[in-house]
Amino acid sequence: MAVRGTWHIAEHGPLEALGKNLWQVEATLPALPLGRRMVIARYASGELLVHNAVACDPATMAAIEALGPISFVIVPSGFHRMDVPAFAARYPTCKILAMPRARGRVAARARVDGGPELLPADRHTRWEPLDGVPSEGVLLHDTSDGVVAVFNDCLQNHPDRLPGVKGLILRALGSTGGLKVTPIARRFLVTDAAAHARQLRRLAELGPVLIVPGHGALVRRDCAESLRAVADSLG
Repeated sequence: MAVRGTWHIAEHGPLEALGKNLWQVEATLPALPLGRRMVIARYASGELLVHNAVACDPATMAAIEALGPISFVIVPSGFHRMDVPAFAARYPTCKILAMPRARGRVAARARVDGGPELLPADRHTRWEPLDGVPSEGVLLHDTSDGVVAVFNDCLQNHPDRLPGVKGLILRALGSTGGLKVTPIARRFLVTDAAAHARQLRRLAELGPVLIVPGHGALVRRDCAESLRAVADSLG
């Protein structure tokens, strides 16, 4: 059995810039037909916020650490705790933050220092709870090009057809077909579809230039229209 806090390197891609003071690392989930994504935002103070921690190889971690001190790790849901114990052990002074509904599940594996309310006030990077999705939130980051919206499991973006058995599974679950709130998310995450739709429309009014879904491809074009289309699908 793996020891909690052990650094197990994920199969992952390179550290990539998404905009000013914003980066990502994409990784695999071997047992599931999904990838996962770590997003790193840098505050004006120089401190780093890690959204959905992924244990990376030494070179990638060195590149991340060169960006600034890792001061906050936000666990976007109770199902995204895989590498949290390792980060908690490696960065003992960072604050591990979890949504209230996920706190018990995360605390079963690692320390939890509080919730998103402990994040610093910063005019370029902010966290909002998701209306109608009480277990999740959205990270909003202002880049020089515009607003980037970082979501979690409630919003995914998979093409109509993906290769292999994993692709067949995703399609059977109704998770393919572009940016959407998947049927699984609607059943288990969304408690008020109308409230969630209203918030997506409000986010669209910000004129986002990039949507970062919890799983699947980035949305780089027609972002506001894409959010409105998802809102319309919720009724």
